[in-house]
Amino acid sequence: MRTATCKESGCGREFTSAGGRYCSRHRYPERECLVDGCTHRFRASNRICSACREIFRECASDGCDTFYKGNARHCRACLTPERTCVDPDCLTVFRGTTRLCWEHRAVDRTCEADDCENTYRGTTLLCISCRTVERECSNEDCTTVYWSDRALCNDCRMSDRICPDCEREFRGRTTRCGPCWWAQIPADVRAAISRASGNAYRARKLAAQVAGPVPAAEYERIRAEAPCVYCGGAATEVDHIRPLATHGGWEHASNLVPACRTCNASKRDRLLTEWDQVRVFRAVRASEKVAVEYECQRQELVGVNDA
Repeated sequence: MRTATCKESGCGREFTSAGGRYCSRHRYPERECLVDGCTHRFRASNRICSACREIFRECASDGCDTFYKGNARHCRACLTPERTCVDPDCLTVFRGTTRLCWEHRAVDRTCEADDCENTYRGTTLLCISCRTVERECSNEDCTTVYWSDRALCNDCRMSDRICPDCEREFRGRTTRCGPCWWAQIPADVRAAISRASGNAYRARKLAAQVAGPVPAAEYERIRAEAPCVYCGGAATEVDHIRPLATHGGWEHASNLVPACRTCNASKRDRLLTEWDQVRVFRAVRASEKVAVEYECQRQELVGVNDA
């Protein structure tokens, strides 16, 4: 590998290469997709854009009958087998197409985007700030607009899968189901993750207190006073209507409602206006506290849009 200068007129960007004359931005010409009706412009060696090359197909691997939508001959599970890093001092087991794990492929870099001088450790040419932009999901049946560096939104990246460890069917983006994924993490790492998560949650609750901590007895009273306000199922937890994590919610009884584990996990740190509106409207009818908070959030959203 050597350091070279891009030969494109007016560029002059330095890059690391085994012998290439152009940087990643100018290695391929900008072209328009050849498919009739598609006006997508892209830089690649292909003459048809990735969206038009994606079709429903059956995996070509022996013994695999997976159907998927894509432009590769093999499904993702067959393309990314579980393997051990080939570095002699590394025992990391990972799924991927490379022979080295991420830690041994990552190098210290400077972002190649114009007007950006961020330094970071990674495998991409752009830092995460320059790769994360507002975009519309590339799935033709989805109109979700989101901030990310991925072409598909979270919902479209999910698929129905079978866990290889317990053979349970689940919907997600990981190879294993949640319990099996958690179980394969070393015990000391699990303990560290739990401590960090608990400490962060306690810090958020402490910063959000209005008149001291909410007693455990008050939490239990709220949980037992009614079923889940979002779906009507048995309430097993208490939810903060306005999240503490990202939206300035208060640690106060007026911000707490009974909820089931499923609804509480699905809502996560989202506002009512950002979540499942069917469950939100049920909660508005079932709880006055939710109705008041939903109206406040709706007015905030209208104010932002008007501005």
